[in-house]
Amino acid sequence: MLGIALALLASLPAPQDTTTLDAPVYANEAYGVSVPRPFDDWVFEPGAGPQTTTVIFHPRTALLRDQLWGALILTTFPAKVALRRVTDQRVTGTWQRLLGRTYELISSDSLTVGGLPAIRTAMSGAINHVALDVEEYAIARDSDLIILQLRYPRGLSHDSIAAGYRRVVRGLRIRGAPPPEPATPADLADSGPPAGLVPRSPFQVSAYDALVRYDAPAARVDVAVRADIVNAGEAPGDSLPILLWRAFTLDSVRGPARAVGVRTGGGVSWVHLAGPVEPQGVTTLTFFVHAAPGGRPFPPQMLELAPTGAFVAADWLPRVQPEPDSAGQAASVPRSAITLRFDLPQDWHALAQGHLATDAISLGRRLTTWRSEDVGQSTATFAIGPYRAMTRRDHGFTVSVWLAPGDSLASGFVDSLADSIRDAWDFCGGAFGRLPIDEMNVVAAGLPEARGFLGLLLVGHPGDLTGSARDSTRGAAWLPFATLAREVARTWWGNSVTPAGPGSAWILESFPAWTALAARGTLEGDTVRQRLVREEEAGWRGLPAGGGTPLSEVPASDASDALLRTKGVAAIEAVRRAVGEARFREGLMTLSVEHRNARVTLDDVLAAFGDTGATVLRPYLY
Repeated sequence: MLGIALALLASLPAPQDTTTLDAPVYANEAYGVSVPRPFDDWVFEPGAGPQTTTVIFHPRTALLRDQLWGALILTTFPAKVALRRVTDQRVTGTWQRLLGRTYELISSDSLTVGGLPAIRTAMSGAINHVALDVEEYAIARDSDLIILQLRYPRGLSHDSIAAGYRRVVRGLRIRGAPPPEPATPADLADSGPPAGLVPRSPFQVSAYDALVRYDAPAARVDVAVRADIVNAGEAPGDSLPILLWRAFTLDSVRGPARAVGVRTGGGVSWVHLAGPVEPQGVTTLTFFVHAAPGGRPFPPQMLELAPTGAFVAADWLPRVQPEPDSAGQAASVPRSAITLRFDLPQDWHALAQGHLATDAISLGRRLTTWRSEDVGQSTATFAIGPYRAMTRRDHGFTVSVWLAPGDSLASGFVDSLADSIRDAWDFCGGAFGRLPIDEMNVVAAGLPEARGFLGLLLVGHPGDLTGSARDSTRGAAWLPFATLAREVARTWWGNSVTPAGPGSAWILESFPAWTALAARGTLEGDTVRQRLVREEEAGWRGLPAGGGTPLSEVPASDASDALLRTKGVAAIEAVRRAVGEARFREGLMTLSVEHRNARVTLDDVLAAFGDTGATVLRPYLY
């Protein structure tokens, strides 16, 4: 019976009758599954076979041979669905046969859809000379299998089709699965093709060396990025995709001896090398990029360019493969060593992640170099401007507060600020393991909210603050201890350890948020800790729909911070109570130390806290 079901699924889905349903939603009561149409001018063509129900949805006037359509396939197995086996059978029995020599598997990732286990597969190829990309979700509900297939013909803009397909995926309803959160405008925004349709490149960057030059009057930053690129695939490669943050423009690319060809389209640039790079072979490319005012607007916490200074707090380095996997979560890719060099006006300073390697003045320009070696960084974050430093050093740890010309801090305020940061650093070191870093730079860069990186904290402008950072009303509002502890923790969570796969946002946001709560409990007593835990749990249950979205499905976005900092913290505290303080501390240390300069997944978290912790944690995650 299982073989028959797999054979049926191996056939190309097609409507089984000619009935056309012009309705906003298709619903199948027998399976308890419903799905909306992508756009108002699309129709459904449902049909039922002996063991499989197939529903195709497409534009009302389009032909199926144009490959602009999607399909919902419903079937039941005689036993619990072996999801990976079914997916492999779909790939080998359907897609490799259908796409033939043009078949290319872009990615295949495990995830959850509505709390149910799923595998999302992204492929590309051609059918009847029509080039297309395909996304396919295979979802298991005990013995029921739900397949959602989405086709993107390359002759049409991916962006416009993706906007409708996101509505389909977001609107999929499966009986027995918890309902998803309501869609937000950001969810439905036309933000480009899904990550799964950007090819996973066999090339990897082992090291970046970037020279940043800033033209203060024009507020323009020009960067030359040299990248050492390794072919980690099994076949020679002579072209690779380049993904660049949209605030930056790619001007040109040079190979080892000359300029190389570049083709740009759909947000991805393709670099054509002078010759193939053999497996495990290395080539070096230099990318010339720039950013200037007047381009597409970006959130103020990510980029500022001005004659008085600048900061970049985003993943702006050219990438040779997308950071997310096909499930939209952080992919498990090797970390790259990053060196940042700056060419600035003589009176300016550059602050970046890692440690300051060189600082010299020549011909009226300041030349500085920052390197990250022992502990890797997640982004090439930096701030530049005419800063002046107020430095405090105690017990071998240095806190430097870098102020813009219009900022002012009393000496006592800097003392208490440094003490607070040192307290947070000591807590993190005790909980997550000591790092070979002995300095934290705090830069008044003008951000609306403090953001922490590897040994670097970008904050807003303090104005004229006096008194103590711990008891001054203005000081507490500017940088309260809870904010400091949370952002200091990002040196560990997000840099020393980087999340990958489903649940990335939970690891990236909830562990620093828990750090703020736990550090306050250590300094102020267990009564304070218990009160803070109750507040987080109450905040979680007060969210819309009770905050029922599984943490493994929560995306990394500003809109999800409330859920990640309430339910996410409640989940960590539930594990701590279940396994006991000693076992919990051991699990935290294991996660941080064993995954230093590497990726950590939900499976790693579950394993670190043992069977008891995993049993408590799974209902929060899935």
